[in-house]
Amino acid sequence: MAHQHSLNVISSLENQQVFITGASGFLGKAIVEKILREVPGIGRIYLLIRGSKQQSAQQRAVEGVFGSSLFDVLRSEHGERFESFISEKVQIVEGELTQPMFGLDSPTFAGIASQLNLIINSAASVNFREAMDQALEINTLCLNNIVALANYKSAPQSVTPVVQVSTCYVNGHNSGVMREKVAAPASGLIEAIDHDTYAIDTVIAKLQQKIEGIRTRFTSIVKQDQKLIELGITQSRHYGWNDTYTFTKWMGEQLLIQGLGKNNLTLLRPSIIESTISSPVPGWVEGVKVADALIYAYAKGRVSIFPGDDNGLLDVIPVDLVANAALLSGAELLTKSEGYRIYQCCSGSSNPIRLKQFIDYMQQASLEQYESLPKLFAGKPNETFKTVSPKKFGLYMRALTTYTWVKTSVSRLFGSKSADKQLLKAQTTASLAMIFGFYTAAKYRFDSAKLEQLSAKFSQEEQRKFEILASSFTWKSYLQDIHLPGLHKYALAHKKSLVKNQVPVQEKKQAA
Repeated sequence: MAHQHSLNVISSLENQQVFITGASGFLGKAIVEKILREVPGIGRIYLLIRGSKQQSAQQRAVEGVFGSSLFDVLRSEHGERFESFISEKVQIVEGELTQPMFGLDSPTFAGIASQLNLIINSAASVNFREAMDQALEINTLCLNNIVALANYKSAPQSVTPVVQVSTCYVNGHNSGVMREKVAAPASGLIEAIDHDTYAIDTVIAKLQQKIEGIRTRFTSIVKQDQKLIELGITQSRHYGWNDTYTFTKWMGEQLLIQGLGKNNLTLLRPSIIESTISSPVPGWVEGVKVADALIYAYAKGRVSIFPGDDNGLLDVIPVDLVANAALLSGAELLTKSEGYRIYQCCSGSSNPIRLKQFIDYMQQASLEQYESLPKLFAGKPNETFKTVSPKKFGLYMRALTTYTWVKTSVSRLFGSKSADKQLLKAQTTASLAMIFGFYTAAKYRFDSAKLEQLSAKFSQEEQRKFEILASSFTWKSYLQDIHLPGLHKYALAHKKSLVKNQVPVQEKKQAA
């Protein structure tokens, strides 16, 4: 152990029992795939998956997790042994994150808890406009179940260590360089217990009181929902965060630090997670992520102006780098688990990209590739995409809505449809901006020095295999050759071509 590469992912995870939540999500899948492909000697992975009336957890796992194109490489490596390899290594636990003991009966909970060597919690509600009660349940309160699972064995030396996937944006409305440490609430409104913990119990109690108040006051479910979403936004901003997601994730970090007694814990904070850079394939992505909302809106000609700061850093990180960071963190915890650590997996310090540059690369690629990406582009994009300060954007939207409203009422008299299009465009822009504007006009840069130091403790070979550095790729090539074609190939796999009567174009070979 004397030489400096003291840590090893593969030997640390060999024969270990790992409990993973959020496996049906984007990052969760990537973590599960990476472990199974790189550490085939893993003992067992327990996946907590919710079942429904329509589908058992087992079916959801077969279709939604292992049926994903992300597993194609592993599937071809194992050939017809793929199914038996999965059933040998993976146990599906049908349960609900937010129920006490995940809704399992005591013997089942105990049986699993007593086996575990590591817990990776990647489940979250990433909806930025989630109703306050939902976000609180999923991102904060259910971590009490994670604490109960970790502490089950009761002897202090046998607490099961936890990797909690948080987000860089728990830094909220702070500004400047954000280091890998507990973020103080920007508002100063939450009482500090000591230098790194805060009295979240009082905050949670106040929020629950307000939630109850809304439920008593409004009987209609629709009205309740609307009010709970508004509550989420006003309370998050009151305490110093942009949205319900980041506020409840910050409280989740606090709950774990306190619940695990500041030991056996790593908080892994990714920034905006996007498509894979290389592993297992380049460009794999699911659904629309933060930065893709910009790309889609531009591609569909629905938006040509967006709030943001051209010189602000857009902190994007490929999902395979985040999955690698989770494995490095897990290996470290299995080797030494005293104390707790915070790692930020991001691009802002090792390979920063400014919003302006991001948009330029995208526009350039769109003009060159629109014909080969017919599910993304209906034709040649004809507008340039401009960013304006959030304040100017507000004025612009007000002017546009008034102008469009006048134009729409006039043209309705004359039966024109074009003004309705303008209105749709204005509404799309406004809602995208409201949700994502904060992330494109961030006032800080995330530091990842500690994660880089962790990576250096592994062998050169493992550093390559479990790459975490954003400096390992160039933005131009990632965005233009990997990400855009990946969006087309994976995120839009089931969509029809937008080009009328189009003969499908042969997919351009992706840069490997």
